[in-house]
Amino acid sequence: MKIVVVGAGSIGAHIAYRLASRGADVVLVDAANAGSGTSSASFSWMSSFPHWSWPEDEGRARLRRAVQPRFRQLHEDLGGDWLHWSGGLNWVPPDERDQWHASYATCRQLGVDLELLDGRTVRERVPELHTDDDDEVIWEPGAGWIDAPALIALLISNVKRLGGHVITGRAVVEMHTTSDAIRGVGLDDGTRLDADAVVNAAGSWSTHLAALAGLAVPLDLVPGLMVYTQPLDHGMPDPVVNSLSWLARRDPSGGLALHRRGVPMSAGYGGNAFSAQAIIDEVAQMIPVLAGTAPAQVRVGVRAIPRGGPVIGEVPWLRGLYFAVSHGGIGWAPVWADAAASELLDRVPVADLASLRPTRFFLDNRSRAGRFADDFEVYSAG
Repeated sequence: MKIVVVGAGSIGAHIAYRLASRGADVVLVDAANAGSGTSSASFSWMSSFPHWSWPEDEGRARLRRAVQPRFRQLHEDLGGDWLHWSGGLNWVPPDERDQWHASYATCRQLGVDLELLDGRTVRERVPELHTDDDDEVIWEPGAGWIDAPALIALLISNVKRLGGHVITGRAVVEMHTTSDAIRGVGLDDGTRLDADAVVNAAGSWSTHLAALAGLAVPLDLVPGLMVYTQPLDHGMPDPVVNSLSWLARRDPSGGLALHRRGVPMSAGYGGNAFSAQAIIDEVAQMIPVLAGTAPAQVRVGVRAIPRGGPVIGEVPWLRGLYFAVSHGGIGWAPVWADAAASELLDRVPVADLASLRPTRFFLDNRSRAGRFADDFEVYSAG
């Protein structure tokens, strides 16, 4: 089976590797360099708390609980220095303690190893941190982080080893279809890639790719700011730190990777005006080694957040066009890759994906009319 995967970020690279490992003839295409988009500007945090306590349908909850075991298996399969189980420290907001304690209890009941600490105990265990005695902190020893660029490079090298092809610097500008199936894509240099299936894993560009096939997949595009510090030879905490307004973890560059989420970043103006230096200065209040240092690099990733959660699967009237669009693409990617392999190669539907199908954006599958006024106008005009 010949499959074109569009988007060589985390999700696309995982899917291409999984399909190639199952014997598919895979072509991975990206308009830029592999892994150079949002996947290279992600905090890449691995954690079960508080996510396992979130109210969601049982299918999605089962998929969520499969994430960490899949990464452990993937690390056994691939090797490499990209998976870091460093543990994680989560600061409990003083005005939300009842809610966080409830999440803590739920996660522990589900088997997550957690411990509730005070600020004094945190200082004893992680002396690189400055904490207040009355802080409440939830310690998760099974948390950690992923070196996403290193993992993507490793996945792509294995796609090539398995006989797959990788095309970068070429954008998909056409979808070739019949009345009921995808037949391939056209690139901006005139190349046509025939295929039995096409996987849309283009992240923030997924809605544009869908439009080439006459489909609407609404996304919220939310910028996320990552700040990377200068390399430091001491004073850095080993665990991931999830404070009340920012996150910090070690980075392969030798410094820390920081993300401030105290004020939500949006597509508009106003709340995004935090300078990289201001973020470092704020973090330095808890991680003193950063005091007086300057940022080494700043990156902004555009997070693709579909309405209602991830979009995984085909639309029934266009066989072979498979969507794999998800916020949290670093963590979810191996799970979506397993689903794509099952559904495209084995033609076995994954029941746990029932609430995540792209068909939720369409009122009538036969007419293909979307939920939004401009879609009705397009189809009624046609």
